[in-house]
Amino acid sequence: MNNESPTIATDEVLARFVISKRWVRNDGTLKPNAFIPSDLGLSVTRHKGFCESELWQTGFAVAIQRGKMLFGRADFKCGTATRLSLSVRLNALPDNPNHVTISDWPQEKSEQKILAMEIAANATFLAKP
Repeated sequence: MNNESPTIATDEVLARFVISKRWVRNDGTLKPNAFIPSDLGLSVTRHKGFCESELWQTGFAVAIQRGKMLFGRADFKCGTATRLSLSVRLNALPDNPNHVTISDWPQEKSEQKILAMEIAANATFLAKP
């Protein structure tokens, strides 16, 4: 099955896998740090074409690759990022055909945090099953 499409619709849901307990507040809301990019890119996974179990399997694989524990995922719509003038591009990986990179972040960490705060405010945390 080919899940790839050249563009990602603004209403598509993306998942940021939560691999740090510090990214989630006690009330279940997400902290901006969950969305701070590394090397000016933020790795997320699109839901399209994945059932829930495939999405979670991908999250567990990401955590293992990074030597971390999976705490859950942060779901948000692609349009949240594109409204902030960030680029959202499919960047398929061998083990994750739905891998997406959010790029074109500002250079300044303080500016990145402002954008990350906006994404966090529009994301929903789901604890791992």
